Parts: sequence; C-alpha cells; structure tokens
Amino acid sequence: MLAGGRVAERLTWYWQAEVANAVFVPASFIALAYLSGGSLGWPTYTALVPVCGLLVVGGLYWRGKLHALKGDRAALDTALALADRGDRPLLAVTLAALGVAFAGFIMVLPGSTDADRWGALAAALLAAAEYANYYWRQLQHFDNRADFVRLVRGEGFRPAKLALDLRAWRAARRT
Repeated sequence: MLAGGRVAERLTWYWQAEVANAVFVPASFIALAYLSGGSLGWPTYTALVPVCGLLVVGGLYWRGKLHALKGDRAALDTALALADRGDRPLLAVTLAALGVAFAGFIMVLPGSTDADRWGALAAALLAAAEYANYYWRQLQHFDNRADFVRLVRGEGFRPAKLALDLRAWRAARRT
C-alpha cells in the first residue's frame, strides 16, 4: 500500500484524471458537435479555456497533495503558487466566458452557430462549477463515498480543500 493509505491510492489516479480531462473535455465537446452535425466556434473554445486551466490547476494540486502525503511538500507548494497566481485570472476568464455564453442567447455572435451557443453555455457553466469547486466550496461529492454521505445527511458543502490549503499557504507567506 502507498504511503498515506487509501487517500494516496485515490489521489494517484485522481490527479491524473483531472489533468487528462483538460484534453478529454474539449475533445468531447468537439466530438458531440460533430456527431450532432453542428460545429463549434470561438464562443465555445473561449469558454473551454478556463475549464482546461482549472482542470490543470486542480490536477496539479491533487498531485501536490499526494506528494505531501509521501513526505515531499515541494510539489504542493509549487501547485499552491500556481493556484494563487491563477486565482484571479481564472475567475476573470470564467466570468468572461459566462458573459459570452449568455450574450449568445441575447444576440447573434459573429461566427457562431446554434451548437456553438449551447456548447459555450455548457462550457461556461462547467468552468464556473470548477472554479467554485476548487476555490470556494467542494461541489463534487460523487467520487468519494464519505463526501456523498455527508451531502445526503444534509451537512452542506464544505470549503474546498484547495481553498483551505491556499488560505493557509497565503497566510504563511505573509509572516
């Protein structure tokens, strides 16, 4: 068994899945559009930028947590520095993606299609959920039984692990 036990086992595949999703999610959007006979344009691709960025930040954070469990905190500190630098820019591009997506339902955006309008909305909402899930509250509860049970018991959404670690990391840097 790995150092850190079951948590380390879960993090070993989890961080890799998050990083892989930075490729898989856009590929899925493109494949769905193609299979449905539609096409995607700049609004969807713009909205996928924060999704991919957040998945990479999240994946590297979970990789850092895995290394920290094994006694090497350097990868976690590097991931937290990246998350800190990316916090506001990722929020800004997520909000911009939401703005573009909603604008697509109010007016016709040059170079966009109906499939693009729905793709941009789905990607922008996914980006907002990923941002909240990493920088604010843990929204994801389906990948861990204990988290799911907490949610079902009505204990609400707890602060995101990255948010807690980032807060502590920022406080330590101020002293």
